[in-house]
Amino acid sequence: MPFRNDHSGWAALSCACLCFAPATASAQIFDRIEVSRINGVAEIRIDFAVQVQYQRHAPPGKGKELNIFIKPINAPAPESEATAETLAAPETDLVPSFKVLYPHLGNAVSIRFAQETEWTVRPAPDGRSIVIVVPTLRGARDVVAEIRALPPQPKPKVEQAPVQPPAVTQTMPPAAPPPQVPPAPAAESAPPDTASTVPVLTTEQVESMAKGFMDDARKALADKDIARAINRLNRTLGLPTNSQTEAAQALIGDVREMNGEIAKARAEYELYLKLYPNGADATRVKERLAALPKTAPRAQARSRPLQRGPAEWSVYGSFAQYYYTGKSHIEITTPPPPGLLTFTTDELSLTDQDALISTVDLNARRRDGITDTRIVVRDTDTQNYLNRSRSYNRLYSAYVEQSDKQIGYFLRAGRQTPTGGGVLDRFDGLNVGYSFADRWRVNGVAGNAVEFMSPYKKDFYGVSLDMQPQPDEFGGGVYALQQHLDGVLNRQAVGLETRYFDMHSTLYGMLDYDTLYKGVNIAMLQGNYRSDEGTNYFTYIDHRKSPPYSLTNALQGLGGMSIKDAITTMGLQQVRADAKALTATSDMIAVGLTHPWSPRWLLGADYRAAAISATRATATTAAMPGSGTNHVVSVQAIGNNLVATNDVGVVNTSYIKGATYNGQALGGNYVFLYGDAWRLDLNLRYYTQKDDQQQKQVRTSPSLKIGYRWDPATIEAEAGQENVKTDGPTLTERSNRKYMFIGYRLDLR
Repeated sequence: MPFRNDHSGWAALSCACLCFAPATASAQIFDRIEVSRINGVAEIRIDFAVQVQYQRHAPPGKGKELNIFIKPINAPAPESEATAETLAAPETDLVPSFKVLYPHLGNAVSIRFAQETEWTVRPAPDGRSIVIVVPTLRGARDVVAEIRALPPQPKPKVEQAPVQPPAVTQTMPPAAPPPQVPPAPAAESAPPDTASTVPVLTTEQVESMAKGFMDDARKALADKDIARAINRLNRTLGLPTNSQTEAAQALIGDVREMNGEIAKARAEYELYLKLYPNGADATRVKERLAALPKTAPRAQARSRPLQRGPAEWSVYGSFAQYYYTGKSHIEITTPPPPGLLTFTTDELSLTDQDALISTVDLNARRRDGITDTRIVVRDTDTQNYLNRSRSYNRLYSAYVEQSDKQIGYFLRAGRQTPTGGGVLDRFDGLNVGYSFADRWRVNGVAGNAVEFMSPYKKDFYGVSLDMQPQPDEFGGGVYALQQHLDGVLNRQAVGLETRYFDMHSTLYGMLDYDTLYKGVNIAMLQGNYRSDEGTNYFTYIDHRKSPPYSLTNALQGLGGMSIKDAITTMGLQQVRADAKALTATSDMIAVGLTHPWSPRWLLGADYRAAAISATRATATTAAMPGSGTNHVVSVQAIGNNLVATNDVGVVNTSYIKGATYNGQALGGNYVFLYGDAWRLDLNLRYYTQKDDQQQKQVRTSPSLKIGYRWDPATIEAEAGQENVKTDGPTLTERSNRKYMFIGYRLDLR
């Protein structure tokens, strides 16, 4: 991603007016990636360093590259010199190797797999994570396998063909294992899982295996061995369609109901009626479905003895270097004063960018069935050759983490990103937790906030109590936190968070109240709902102080005095009163939907409205007016497999109505993959704006990016330009900026 001015590009403008960071990489948006086996599938969890709003993803079901469109919420302002951010994936045989990149296609997180796979995508109920569920690779032997309650998902119908994972079409992970099922305990006398070793099965082999699984399932039911029955039914349903499939689909609903898993039973019954509306068991299934209780008690998880198993250290990460350069040419023509005829033209040409950016992402991990230890270091170094004084280094993460499932503790020490509990900033410190009961965990946190270039020290400590959400049930937490600024009490907050997820929905809410300033810092609610037909709806409501209450908010009215000097001169209560008066309120609402128009096209639309309030006058500072309400209506079309396999095309159009201007934007992105090595990205953006001073502006921004992958290295280069025309009663401006970058990334495994 090239360097851009804060006001360049329609995407940056439309995002900035809604209190989101522009579509340029900011100071570390990623936190980490987790890959684990859960109920027979692989779950990739991407944790972010900031809150994010999931909007849509494409392609909807499978491919080599998954693009998840997000909006960072209240993200830090982008650095003046920034590059696209990559995150290394852990080494595992559960899923194909992959890389994660942001931003891509405007505001998408790109997950690039080494081979084609299938997926489902859903936002996690913590407001900071995205979960991608994919089938496990054949023969996967990852030593850590986690079994936990998950929301149910219908299993799609699989055509009779070579054995492969079924197509995934829903956005929530399946309740039951798909074809890749962990081996049964040794004590069970079960038919061999031939599907994991034989690449292609004949019809006769499929039928023989299905009959064996079903016979064993019925015997397990007779013996009241529910776990074994579910295992065998899932194996039957994981095979290509056969003569036992319909009966197995009806029976697994009965077994789930017998086991007290009401939500999962409902999902299995509904899937049966969807696949076999006139089936032999349709009448009985309808009766069972109608008899299910509307709400069900949460099923108690079966306790299994933890096994430590083998473990060894694994080290992975990446190292990248990119060189950026850019040149600008500006012409400004000013009309003559009244009575004169000569226009004045000023020209300026300069090199505005000349820098080398190096990033390192190192991860070391050792885990077994009980303990998990990791070491993380993430750093970015910027060498500015135009002005050496503006070179800097940013250490974004450097921590050691340890957890133990048997004892129930979690500990992370070092530089880390906030994960809730009222912590709003990156910090150096200690984060600990202890799980003392099913779903319940108590946490403690203490440290110093990390604000690059800030001369102030902010130290804090806090406690929180969390109840983890379960399918169809709310979870949440409460917290209390206290912060000092250079020894002076600066923040005293209490808050609560709520979380919910089920087969279709995800909900996250947060309320942060500062008892010191006696005001709400943050009140927000975001939710996603996905229909059975695949239409995704999202909403986001946000009310917050911008920036949050802090003594530093009073600096703009202190005439250069430090906070300590102001307290000595004016008194602490007066400085706090001024800080509160000079703190603005940001309000925003966003709603949108994405609909799968066809197998190749997704259509999305959303509406956003945002406003920044006025600030009050103080003894030394005049009141500042509010921004008024900005409205943005956007429509997006996302296509895949348009010209070639796994290519992606995105077209955006937006109408922006601000308090003092109106704008229209049009953007297009196209990604073409040639083989496994070459990649071509084409981008074109067009933006036009007219304000109430009769000044009109037109921007065009074409660019071309080429990438070549030669494992373990990836080489990339991009060139583009931005042309700006501004015409108004008082001046005419023409500017042209050309930029390019070239660099490489090494994946360390």
